[in-house]
Amino acid sequence: RSTNGDDSHNSGTGVRRTERAARECTNTDFLKCQPLPFKGYEGVASLSQWCERMESVFHISNCTAENQVKFATCTLHSVALTW
Repeated sequence: RSTNGDDSHNSGTGVRRTERAARECTNTDFLKCQPLPFKGYEGVASLSQWCERMESVFHISNCTAENQVKFATCTLHSVALTW
């Protein structure tokens, strides 16, 4: 909540603006952030980079915890699909 006691903000100019609720991330929103595909051949360093990139994409796209596994799984290819 804002310090005004409601969900609006007043910058001291007398003009009030209302804060919008964040929209839930869709798979399309997630893919627009260009998550890295992971094939499973790349080794530990690439897996670590993939994990870091996924965390960044989740944050940028406002991906909910409920969707993170589902969306990240779609970026797995080849051998990584058999883990």
